[in-house]
Amino acid sequence: MSAIEHPTAGMVAPTFVDVPVTTSTKHTPLNMPKLSNNAIPLAKVATATATAIPVLKVKTLSLQDFHNIETRPQFLRDMRECLIDVGTFYIKDHGIATEMTIGAMKSVQDYFALPLEEKKKMLIANSQHFRGYKLMGEELTNNEVDHREQLQFAPEQPAIPSFQPSVSPDYQGLQGPNQWPASTVALLPQFQPCILDFMSQLETLSQHLMDAVALSLGLKESYFREMFGQDPYYRLKCAKYPSVEKAATIGCGAHKDTGFLTVLLQDMVGGLQGQDPKSGQWMDTRPIPETFIVTMGEAMEKLTGGLYHATVHRVLNNTSGRDRYSIPFFFDPALDAKIPHLIQNLDKSRQLDYSKNGVASLEEMVCSLDVTTNESSSTEEGWSNGDNIFETVHRCHPEVYERWYKE
Repeated sequence: MSAIEHPTAGMVAPTFVDVPVTTSTKHTPLNMPKLSNNAIPLAKVATATATAIPVLKVKTLSLQDFHNIETRPQFLRDMRECLIDVGTFYIKDHGIATEMTIGAMKSVQDYFALPLEEKKKMLIANSQHFRGYKLMGEELTNNEVDHREQLQFAPEQPAIPSFQPSVSPDYQGLQGPNQWPASTVALLPQFQPCILDFMSQLETLSQHLMDAVALSLGLKESYFREMFGQDPYYRLKCAKYPSVEKAATIGCGAHKDTGFLTVLLQDMVGGLQGQDPKSGQWMDTRPIPETFIVTMGEAMEKLTGGLYHATVHRVLNNTSGRDRYSIPFFFDPALDAKIPHLIQNLDKSRQLDYSKNGVASLEEMVCSLDVTTNESSSTEEGWSNGDNIFETVHRCHPEVYERWYKE
């Protein structure tokens, strides 16, 4: 049965479900600062027996409201509220055509429907750049085996000719081409152009969202564009979560995304759950057509001193007989970017007094632009974004490291 029953590829909205919380095992690179003492703490473990599933009040925002000078202040207020409370919101009127999202989802479904031997031609271990296919049960998240198939892409670029494992910085090996086996391209002629086009459009959307995040913090609109550099690094992950007979099978264990911003497209089946930072309760999901889920990552949580949350989330395989498909897009700065440890003097009130053109007052902007590094840091430049991303993908895909990087 097709995973998309609705004519529009949509997203899902979170709802609470009362189940015990298993917090994720966090991985923080040595050169990346921990949350400051005044950061909002992670939720404690909650134990509950109720079966009710109330809806979490997460807002659906319209990107058109951000682009409209009259509605921008309210958009920024709503965004700030969502990111302070949970770290997640939904975006509609995002500029990516419905035909594009449907086409991308169909391309992913068509790929996963290929014979296993064909999919194995694209095994991620074949790629020094951490691109390609991963079989069911080959990845652990929060020390639990993930029950999903995966396929990963990144910017289509030539490899760095001078890169030498164990000599060059490891993160330089992340730059390179994606895998496109000739037989797979022949079987699915629309697959490659669809994936590349979708990534390009998601990059544009993510840039707009980061502009909005900057303004919501009281920073200048170009703050993150300047930090991210000319060539932001991103990863597109395509995942298939099979329907199962046993309820509560873990499709992906509880975790936070490690980067800055995640934009997620998923079908109408459901299974994604997020954790309320205050109560520790899990949030179940319901579809919202024609929207993406937008989530902050740990890098943003640390940079804002915990003001903006990185949502803890997981995926449970469903028992409906319908497989679930999702396409998360992880958007981060350039691999060689240095990230400040903290934006100091951020106003942590629930709302800022946004001016008519949608930015905070001049006094708030000047204050929030006072960016300094952590006093305990060994470098004044900040932490390495490339090192942070490499440690993440290395942890998730050790077979690539063993083959291409280990001495």
